[in-house]
Amino acid sequence: MKNMAFRKINIIDIIIILMVVLIAVSGYMFFFRDSSKQVLDTGKVVYDFEITNVSKDFVDAINPGDPIRDSTRGNELGTIVSKSSRGATMLNEDLINGGYVIADVPDAYDVVITIEADANITPANIIIGGARVKVGKKFFIKGKGYANQGFVTKMTLIGQ
Repeated sequence: MKNMAFRKINIIDIIIILMVVLIAVSGYMFFFRDSSKQVLDTGKVVYDFEITNVSKDFVDAINPGDPIRDSTRGNELGTIVSKSSRGATMLNEDLINGGYVIADVPDAYDVVITIEADANITPANIIIGGARVKVGKKFFIKGKGYANQGFVTKMTLIGQ
């Protein structure tokens, strides 16, 4: 009796193997394709970026019209439209009465920079300068004469 494991491969066997591979690849592409990278639209985005506990000199160095860059990658994240600042505060534990209190930080400021940028819009992301920008995302930024880190606190799609 001949061993069936070593029989010759014929054209029918090759066609069946190719069909199985084709079905497997098609199934993978259908279920696991990444549509979040497909750019659906481009447009303008305005977003607020908050930096906390900085000096008055830092606040004064920020000027509307200046470009902002991602200091990690060097990509442009937009242009400053406006800025606002307020005295910095911090949450402290009240050791005497228990609980927490909000206290002012002397000679420190929190600044909110409003930035306008061109963006690529995908189903899952807004991409500015190659970076995914979302509310709550932390960035390291740099401008003319300053660099710091902060968070995106608000985003608006212009014309949407």
